[in-house]
Amino acid sequence: MLTLTRLQELLERGEFVVTAEVGPPHGSDSRMVITKTDLMKEHCDAINITDNVRGIPTMDSSVCSHLVIQAGAEPVMHISARDRNRIQLESALYGAHALGVRNLLFVTGDHSLLGTHPEAKLVYDFDSIQALQIARHLMSGTDLSGQKLEGIPEFYLGSTFNPYADPIELQIWRVEKKRDSGARFFQTQAIYEISRFEEFMDGVRPLGVHVLAGVIPLKGPKMARFMNRRIPGIAIPEEMISRLERAGSGLTGDARRKAMKDEGVEIALETIEAVRSINGVNGIHIMAVGWEEVVPELVERAGLLPRPR
Repeated sequence: MLTLTRLQELLERGEFVVTAEVGPPHGSDSRMVITKTDLMKEHCDAINITDNVRGIPTMDSSVCSHLVIQAGAEPVMHISARDRNRIQLESALYGAHALGVRNLLFVTGDHSLLGTHPEAKLVYDFDSIQALQIARHLMSGTDLSGQKLEGIPEFYLGSTFNPYADPIELQIWRVEKKRDSGARFFQTQAIYEISRFEEFMDGVRPLGVHVLAGVIPLKGPKMARFMNRRIPGIAIPEEMISRLERAGSGLTGDARRKAMKDEGVEIALETIEAVRSINGVNGIHIMAVGWEEVVPELVERAGLLPRPR
């Protein structure tokens, strides 16, 4: 029987959880993962490790997840379908379990045209729904060919959803399919427009899954416009961008950047407060995008310091 992960235990106990994201290094510097984990681990219940986001090659997510464990935190390892066939997926799951990883989050993965290697050949042998099904199958004790496993992997399975994708009915159906395929927790795309998220949650709530609302603190209007233009599923309202611009108005240099960052923190805190009041939201997932030092500030100012370990 699966031993509960900390993340699973807290969610099933009804606690409001906090997770945050560490982007793996674009290279082999393991100290970057450990340093970022040390910075955030006392303010998070689990730390996510992404998997070659936007098709940009980074350190393997299973290796980074193991480094998170060594640094004294619990990882949530991301696995993208874009770069694997089912043979490699099975192999990766065996290795992840052997390294101590117990939380998995599956994504289909962005197209490589969005990244630094647009010429890379895509695999997409399976999508996130099928990946969940494969993981659940392995947890029964045999591989996809029916052969008995030499050691059975056990995982707490999760996936993602985008509340701003259309049609909304199709997206809710996909959440249901992922749940039926084994997903027990979901992390959302970054939330900015609250009313649409509330509408989406009206459809998701009856499915009985745990939902962590995504929060990306904005450093300034340039970042916001880049995200609207280049990141699939992001929808930052123009009024929010105008707030960032007004915060830096009349200032220059470091003073301007600080003022806009401070406003971005205020927007993130407002978002956290708003999503906490929505029935069916069980926590937040902070995606700091290289701004990991803001995570402790957000968690403390939001009054969300995690339980003692």
